Amino acid sequence: MLAATEPLGARTSLHLLQAGGKRIRPVVTLLAGRALGAPDDAVVPIAAAAEMIHMATLVHDDVIDGAHSRRGRPTVNAIWGDYPAVLTGDFMLARAMSIIVDHGHPRVLKVMSDMIYEMCEGEIAQHEAKGRLDLTEQEYLRRIGKKTARFFQACSESGALLAGASPAQVRAMGQFGYNLGMAFQVVDDLLDMTGDERAMGKPVGSDLAQGVLTLPVIYLLQRAEYRDRVASRLQVLPPSPQDIQAILQLVRHNGALHYTQGVAGQYARKAVESLAAIPPGEASDLLREMVGALGARSR
Repeated sequence: MLAATEPLGARTSLHLLQAGGKRIRPVVTLLAGRALGAPDDAVVPIAAAAEMIHMATLVHDDVIDGAHSRRGRPTVNAIWGDYPAVLTGDFMLARAMSIIVDHGHPRVLKVMSDMIYEMCEGEIAQHEAKGRLDLTEQEYLRRIGKKTARFFQACSESGALLAGASPAQVRAMGQFGYNLGMAFQVVDDLLDMTGDERAMGKPVGSDLAQGVLTLPVIYLLQRAEYRDRVASRLQVLPPSPQDIQAILQLVRHNGALHYTQGVAGQYARKAVESLAAIPPGEASDLLREMVGALGARSR
């Protein structure tokens, strides 16, 4: 599906495929379809397209962030440069949309294209909010809703649409995906503060290093007893390694982790509740297990 006629495009695409990853978006797409009766061969192309869209966004993110490694491997831009990396992301995005047109349902194309639009809005919002010490929790949740949760929602809705599910089941599966995506991103942001650097393949505190404020830091900034101590470390961007470590220590020992875990848990429970409208079976059980596995994530 990712065949490229140009040698460089073939090499960069193969490098991305070999980098591995969780593949959670295509799994959600496949299981959503299977839970509602869609044959796997009808869903596999859309699941593959979803992963291509995800890989395209990662390549573009690495160029924007100047990242030189991801999951412990050199990024495309680190090996071949920014120009080939941007074109590789563009190629993957175009190929994904072509696959969706060829193998999808008209509503699947609409769902996926709308999601890409909103994901771009979320990325723009994140860029504009860098270093903003007055960022609210509501703004953060709205941002990750567009940046991450809508993608999960599009995947689960697409699986349901390919199964010919009822409107109520499509909505329920979409709600599952959205809430799973919200929980996933909140946990992801938590792990950026607490995770194992070797398991993550990137430094702990990398969001802070980019000036991106996530829920654990927002929690502290909204509390009078911690605000000045955190804000003083974020006056100059990017913060120094010493400032990052000081903020991480505050996050780890002043209730921010417990609060963030609670928010992730709320979305996880909503995701499971959404599955009440989905017929019982192995696929729906696996979707529930996927939600439960969030708490054990270490990347």
